[in-house]
Amino acid sequence: MSNIKPNEVKRRNGNPGKRPLPDPNKVIALPKLSEPPAYLSKSAKQTWVEIIQTAPWVATTDGRALQELCEKTELKKELQEKLRKSDYVLYTDKGYAYANPLFGMLSTTTTEIVKLLSMLGLTPVDRTKMGVAEVKVRSKIEELLAMKNDQ
Repeated sequence: MSNIKPNEVKRRNGNPGKRPLPDPNKVIALPKLSEPPAYLSKSAKQTWVEIIQTAPWVATTDGRALQELCEKTELKKELQEKLRKSDYVLYTDKGYAYANPLFGMLSTTTTEIVKLLSMLGLTPVDRTKMGVAEVKVRSKIEELLAMKNDQ
């Protein structure tokens, strides 16, 4: 696990390590994404809009990754539907059983989706690394106060 903290966290904490931070006046705010590409399916466009609305840090430079995420999400839905309509176990002409290849395709697509979610900072761990969200453990004093209030 890395001990590297985002600059946002260092600024908020008063930069306890006293390492030089970039000048905040020189930080470039990237333009936000807006409309999804026209060729995406209705479902993929809905995914695009949901992410844009809930993740304000996703910018135009993330457009390709977001597009890829929307397409992979749509592909996963299609694979799941095909698998529901198919047999989980298939047989060769000689009668040997083997797993439906859709399982492997579904697994690969899911792995790719998780990677894209991570790249875009859409998982709790990645948001914490970016300084967008932090998991705060209650201090001993906070625990004692909570116990006192519960009584």
